[in-house]
Amino acid sequence: MRITEVAKQLGILPDEIRWFETKGYIKPKWVVLKNRRVRDYSKKEMRKIELIVKYRRQGFEHDMAFQKATEEMENPRLVS
Repeated sequence: MRITEVAKQLGILPDEIRWFETKGYIKPKWVVLKNRRVRDYSKKEMRKIELIVKYRRQGFEHDMAFQKATEEMENPRLVS
């Protein structure tokens, strides 16, 4: 999924996603599309972005939001 699609679906700006990338929180795959390189986000990376945004909205600082998102992805809670 491209950066604009991810941003629109999650209700955030593409610049925020780019910032997550510069901080090393996410690592998109780069693909060539019509002679230019574009980011392509896997479902896993998109889920990570979604969780970071969730924790940011709960008031956590970026680094803590990333840490909590990583922990949740490694140990998902069981939903009954």
